[in-house]
Amino acid sequence: MLQIAYGEANFENLRKDKSFFVDKTHFIPLVERIKKFFFIRPRRFGKSLWISVLISYYDINGEKKFDELFDGLYIKENPTEYKNSYLVLKFDFSGLNTVNLESLRRDFNNRIRSSIEQLFRSNDSIFGNEFYTLFLEKSKDMSASVMIDFLKKEVLNTRNKVYTFIDEYDHFANKLASEGRETFVRDIISKTGFVREFYEQMKVGSGEGAFERFFITGVSPIMLDELASGFNIMSNMTTDYEYNEMLGFTEEEVRGILDKVSIDKIELKNKEEVFQDLVQYYNGYKFNHNANKSVFNSDMVMYFFQHFSRHGYPDEILDLNVKTDYNKLRGLIVGTSGKDKLQQIIEEINEKSVIEVDLVQRFNFENRFDDNEIKSLLYFFGLLTYKGIEEMVIPNYVIKTLFWEYLRNFLKEEKKIEFYMEPLKKALNAMAKEGNPDYLKDLAEEFFFTKLSSYDYSNLSEKHIKVLFISYFTLSKLYNVISERELSQRKRIDLLFEANPAYYNYVLYNFIVEFKYIRKTDSEKKAKEKRDQAIEQAQEYYEIYKRDFKQFGRELRSIALIVSHTQDVEIVKLGGF
Repeated sequence: MLQIAYGEANFENLRKDKSFFVDKTHFIPLVERIKKFFFIRPRRFGKSLWISVLISYYDINGEKKFDELFDGLYIKENPTEYKNSYLVLKFDFSGLNTVNLESLRRDFNNRIRSSIEQLFRSNDSIFGNEFYTLFLEKSKDMSASVMIDFLKKEVLNTRNKVYTFIDEYDHFANKLASEGRETFVRDIISKTGFVREFYEQMKVGSGEGAFERFFITGVSPIMLDELASGFNIMSNMTTDYEYNEMLGFTEEEVRGILDKVSIDKIELKNKEEVFQDLVQYYNGYKFNHNANKSVFNSDMVMYFFQHFSRHGYPDEILDLNVKTDYNKLRGLIVGTSGKDKLQQIIEEINEKSVIEVDLVQRFNFENRFDDNEIKSLLYFFGLLTYKGIEEMVIPNYVIKTLFWEYLRNFLKEEKKIEFYMEPLKKALNAMAKEGNPDYLKDLAEEFFFTKLSSYDYSNLSEKHIKVLFISYFTLSKLYNVISERELSQRKRIDLLFEANPAYYNYVLYNFIVEFKYIRKTDSEKKAKEKRDQAIEQAQEYYEIYKRDFKQFGRELRSIALIVSHTQDVEIVKLGGF
């Protein structure tokens, strides 16, 4: 069985356990070109594991383990000049205590102290035990910047250079900003702030030749502007074309994993069909507008395969840990811009297929973030991705479900709209087991004319109203509800209810739903045209979808769902009945 070590960020452990590892080491020579490398990627995109790979490769103490760790990988046969030639200094700034300024300062200092202790302890043959003991004694009362100065002086007394790795550089700043404490962030990275002083001392050490290389990563660039004058030595490679596929998996890499997994975990689908599901769920990320290839979220793919290799399709296509991470990031935007502003942008994104974004890479906490800055943060968080030069889209189905969930939470928290599962279960169970959409009429009437009675949607577009409805449907896991499913001849299905593969034994029917909303301002003629169009499209799309797509043992049916401002809901049964 394929050994999947989901969530493992230690390269050495992965290799010793013979767990599956996607070889990205051909990027090491590209990274080596840039001495001061700054790189942003979304949460759970393989950043920590990549740092672990680089540490194993560059650590001066790793020479004896090199052949074992890198056996079968590109870089073993193509080593670079600086293999195993650096003292390694690694910082991880996640999980710092941010209760108050003093607790953060103390925790920050302890992290710096611990990392420097590790460097001295691992390299006692270079520094001697006395320096480790001396540092333990003296560092008790040292600030972070003074500790860095101490290390710099000792390194300069040797012939060695330091490669500094900083993981989660922005974690504490993101947490503070999400709590509305951006003034706190400004204080710690201002000219007299202890974080600013730390980075300034790192810059001094770089200038004097002790700290030769840096690799710094996080999920947002929100501290870049504040640190620029004190630490203006980094090259921001986040959107550089050459590094688009350095983290995340390409299609070829995902196919490589799938080739090693037994397909008997699901009866009806072959490997190509499973692959297409993975594309729909997790692919779509581009970090440069000229990138030829999109990448999959690697963490989500490994989550899928860990479950799939043992039990088949997971019930939840998004790991709940990832969902928690994204909710924290949403808090960051709310903390810096306000809930109403974020809601406005989420509704815009839900309504439009493509939105315009002029990417912002420097943020200033002096003012509330504007629309473009918020959209840029959504890009860095992995909730939007490039489609064109200044065009962005939601990357995949999983991220769409997050936006629908945000919208549902807004309706619940701000509009006091409750979403009850019983009527939803009744409607979807009847569709799934019996192919009966009749209860959908009751569900739509209750949703639009009771639940949303306090929500003024009279001026909203039809697509916006449809998205409100989708946000309700996605509470159930029986179906993957796909909006605007593309067909041949540039046609799009309004709503495709496609059986969740995890429930294939239960869901016997897939549904095509063409949705139309009759406005108060629509003339009688216009209303009839909309109704006729919905019926025509539902029948046409049924024929196309049945011809071009496999049903995997499910029956296909299509309906037109017409909702009127007069509080009437009509369901017209068409293809498959």
